[in-house]
Amino acid sequence: MERIKRLCGAAMGSLTEAEITVVIMGLDFYLDHLDLDNDDADCWKMPSGDNGFHGWNPQCIPTLEYIEWKLKRLEEITSK
Repeated sequence: MERIKRLCGAAMGSLTEAEITVVIMGLDFYLDHLDLDNDDADCWKMPSGDNGFHGWNPQCIPTLEYIEWKLKRLEEITSK
């Protein structure tokens, strides 16, 4: 969490909407709003296009540990 606090604005530009929600509101808030127990929830729907395929969209649930790892990697890459 220290890395997230230190990078603050720069970090937000590198995070997805889901990751920003987890940082600001917390993982429990994010999970509650996904409605993961409902098979027909919007978070599972995948656009079918014109081919008629209707499938589920697998979800990656961002944790603070993952976000810290992602920002650490970004720091390492940009410092070279």
